[in-house]
Amino acid sequence: MDLDADLTAYYEAEARSGRRVKVGEYRQGLRNAFREIVVAEGRRHMIDVGAGPGLDTAAWQAEGLDVVGVDLTEANVRLMGERGLVGVAGSLYDLPFRDGSFDSLWTMSTFVHVPHARFDEAITEMLRVVAPGSPLAIGTWGGHDFEGIYPYGDLRPDRFFSLATHDRWREMLARHGDVETFETQGRDHDDGWEYQFAVVRAPA
Repeated sequence: MDLDADLTAYYEAEARSGRRVKVGEYRQGLRNAFREIVVAEGRRHMIDVGAGPGLDTAAWQAEGLDVVGVDLTEANVRLMGERGLVGVAGSLYDLPFRDGSFDSLWTMSTFVHVPHARFDEAITEMLRVVAPGSPLAIGTWGGHDFEGIYPYGDLRPDRFFSLATHDRWREMLARHGDVETFETQGRDHDDGWEYQFAVVRAPA
């Protein structure tokens, strides 16, 4: 099974459906909290990894940031372009940018598709494209340990999901930088998934 190919096929179908048109209040609150850090530190260049159709990317651009959205699917990149955003197709394991190109990073619900065995590879690549000392806002689903194909939603193919307990996820993040913020939020999900949000400071 090719996990990346299945993810690409799923999110291409989602992009074509046009169903992702807004983010919820909780996500907006996370964005507002991270904005305070970005603004206070005078940061201007952000990368949004796993941007989807660019809903958060658009919000960051409206804040005056020079932001680039990266997504696995060409269909989402086209949607970003239609919104007047800079979107680039690429894998989070091989981001098409030079070292230190950005001074902040935002990635929401992207690591939920990263196998635990590839976590270090993925976050190391994200750290590569940000300057030393940059803040990384990382949100994902978790609350318990799980890895496997999960038939969630009505689009196909089914996707691979990777979840970790709160303690395990925080420890994984702490291997790569200082975890300055870590919060969890219970959500209405049939299997009791909870959202995990962290701000990790890249090593100086």
